[in-house]
Amino acid sequence: MPASSIDDRIETKSYPENADSQKIKEMERRHRRNEDLARFILSRTSIYLHRINKAVSETAARYRLQEIAQAIFASLQQYPILALAVAIVIFTFTLPFLVFIFFTMTTAVMAFTGFVLIEGALITAASVMLVSLLIGVFLIMAIVGLMFLTGYLGISRVYECMTRFKVDDLREYLRDN
Repeated sequence: MPASSIDDRIETKSYPENADSQKIKEMERRHRRNEDLARFILSRTSIYLHRINKAVSETAARYRLQEIAQAIFASLQQYPILALAVAIVIFTFTLPFLVFIFFTMTTAVMAFTGFVLIEGALITAASVMLVSLLIGVFLIMAIVGLMFLTGYLGISRVYECMTRFKVDDLREYLRDN
């Protein structure tokens, strides 16, 4: 009987070591496959980034975008109030999108960390903010445009009336009386 117990011990000891070595080999194979996949993705990504960079630089050179940007910058340096107005317009138009992107990124982070219930509320809030800001910007631009149009039409009417009634004749008439 003692001989069979020794054989059982040998079998039980050798079997888990083979299983452990097979698990280790399988993990190493998976690790190598994952590394190969990561290398492949990085190489493809770098190729595409290089192509995109080349296409953008060729487009900028073809349409002389750098010269145009330098000319715009030089003219804005001469007129600082115009530069301020351009900066305000750019900020006004990009603010809704920045807020929307912020809420979307917050939503993604919360979704990945387990706050899935909050996701719908954040997307709804971001959408409402984006729409309200865009409507506000549109209304302000429409009101300012109507004010300028009204002022232009008013000044043109006054000028038309002054040229039609000849203000010099009116002055002479007022002097005589």
